[in-house]
Amino acid sequence: MPSGSFATILPWILSNDYLMIFAAIIIGGPIFISAAAFVAALGYLNVYIIFSLAFFGEMAVDWALYLLGYVSRVSVVKKFGHYLGLTDERILKLEKLLGNHPWKTLLIIKYSPFIPFPGFVITGAAKLPFRRFFYILLVLSLLKAVFFTAVGYFFGQVYNKLSEYFYYGQYFIVAAVILFIGANYLLVWISKKIFNNGI
Repeated sequence: MPSGSFATILPWILSNDYLMIFAAIIIGGPIFISAAAFVAALGYLNVYIIFSLAFFGEMAVDWALYLLGYVSRVSVVKKFGHYLGLTDERILKLEKLLGNHPWKTLLIIKYSPFIPFPGFVITGAAKLPFRRFFYILLVLSLLKAVFFTAVGYFFGQVYNKLSEYFYYGQYFIVAAVILFIGANYLLVWISKKIFNNGI
């Protein structure tokens, strides 16, 4: 699976099926969602399937991390938390935030680039009720999937329209060059006629 720029991801998406795209969305996130939606706008993929894959891909990772924290509680966080900068103080602070402001806290965890992995593990370890976690995550994942699918699809449509204009534009340029050359020869011919008749 490619990493890096949008231009390297597009050919990869074109050469793979929906299952591989789903795996890429789980691992790579928003850039793969937007790239797949871009390809869907060009007619190679179904945008509704891409949206579904984006939504379920966003949910799957977060559920897995939540369940990892919920089941293992202390062992995973204590053993590996220091690699992620999770001190006991930070964990307690996050647990308090989850208790007082679950929507705001999960919003920040979900939409920050590097926080979801430790954040959702701690959310599970904090024993945030699964039903509450599920509904909040459902809304946040839906919004994220809609946004990145719409961005990719929109830019795919824009690219499609611009490529049509460029396609017809090349004929316009050729016609303009021919007209310019023709007008130039016509002006030279008229100038010679006027000059020859006038003298």
